[in-house]
Amino acid sequence: MLAAIRRHARSGDTERAWQLFADGGFEGERRNANILSLKGRLIKDRALKAPAGERSALLRAAGDAYLDSATITPATYPLINAATIALLSDDRPRAETLAHRVLAMLESGGYQAETPYWLGATRAEAWLLLGRIVDARGALAEAVRRAPQAWEDHASTLRHFRLILEKLGEPTDWLRTYQPPSSLHFSGIIHVAPDAGEASARIGAAIDAVKPGFAFGALAAGADIMVAEILLDRGVDLHIVLPSLTSAFRRDSVGQFGAAWEGRFDAVLAAAGTVEEIGDLDRVSEAGIFMGDEMAMGLAIRHAHVLESSASALRIGDGARLRGRGLDDAWTRQGLAIHAVPLDRDSRRAVGALPAFTREALVAVPYGHAVAAELAAAGARVDRLGSHTIASFADPVAAVRAALASGRDTNMPLGIAYMAFNPDMPMRDRAEQAVHIAGAVHPGSISVSRSTALALTLEAPDLRCENFGHIATPQGDIALSIIASS
Repeated sequence: MLAAIRRHARSGDTERAWQLFADGGFEGERRNANILSLKGRLIKDRALKAPAGERSALLRAAGDAYLDSATITPATYPLINAATIALLSDDRPRAETLAHRVLAMLESGGYQAETPYWLGATRAEAWLLLGRIVDARGALAEAVRRAPQAWEDHASTLRHFRLILEKLGEPTDWLRTYQPPSSLHFSGIIHVAPDAGEASARIGAAIDAVKPGFAFGALAAGADIMVAEILLDRGVDLHIVLPSLTSAFRRDSVGQFGAAWEGRFDAVLAAAGTVEEIGDLDRVSEAGIFMGDEMAMGLAIRHAHVLESSASALRIGDGARLRGRGLDDAWTRQGLAIHAVPLDRDSRRAVGALPAFTREALVAVPYGHAVAAELAAAGARVDRLGSHTIASFADPVAAVRAALASGRDTNMPLGIAYMAFNPDMPMRDRAEQAVHIAGAVHPGSISVSRSTALALTLEAPDLRCENFGHIATPQGDIALSIIASS
């Protein structure tokens, strides 16, 4: 269980990590150094996300937990964290005293085993706390040399160093040298003109200019597949998001353009790091494509945040699909770059009309509660479904903002699911996910589906979500996020 808690903490899922820790009965532990160290880390993470008025008490509690851990077992990790927390709590003399203890421990060799990267990063952090910036930079460079692709570890170090440098009033620009590679969202026209060699050269040059380490997008015949092949050839970690079931996408967006594209699709799919599909859709539709783009763009932004890195987008062809629907506008509003590669569509290949599926965000509310009327006043269509009222919004951002405005002062859980579907699908089937979500978390919480959370990451970054794990339902597991308190 502790390993699962650490995984959530490393990925930034602070609320879920803390809940698992508390549910496991670990809060009162006083003798286990590993548990105390983890407790310090979780409270520190909560402190850094907490309102200013709550931060000091949480930082003190985190520092105490780290020091208790270091007292039981000599280890550099809890001690250096206690030192940094002392600095953040405006106790620089204590921070320097603890930093000297860390350096003495490293020199003596009398400490719990740790990876070469973390030992080097710890030495660098101690030098930084003592204001010895040149020594800190040298120690960090050596640590990164020992583990050049430990991206999450690098990101954690950069977060700490940035906090320390800002507290000391020192420049932070040199940290960019150690920033993990960027995340890329890619999208292209469905079929390209016959001069594929020239197209590949243009795409390759654009990718080489961006130098991404991670990429997110779909895999339609034409530009998408070409981009994905070049990314894999460059060693980029590729993540595919399909707007339907994989079999339907292969049929509708690949197979109709020829067997050669099918073979390339299959090869890229097998080589991808992850493949995610909108699994309820058995046909490729405009609504599904919109959701798939939202999710892939949200994933790229979220991944960049986790790694303390950057995100950018690559558009092959005219890019009208994303620009016309406002998704690229949402991207650029976050200050994120878009790189365009002009490319002509093959006029000999006609693309048929896509089915008129629908997108909706559904809010599940216990039947009879006044919140339902407030959601209706906010523009939702309201339907009765057994013990719940279902409020339907065309837009997930509008649904979440209305739920926050209506349910903020209630002690009632609200669940929000966002999906694309065939309009012939009965409301009972469409609303099942929202009802399951509403029943999965504590009263007073607003929980949302993964698709909702990723849409918010792109289109409403002020509505911060934290992952909350999965719930098991008769229709399969559902990934949840919680709308975090402001």
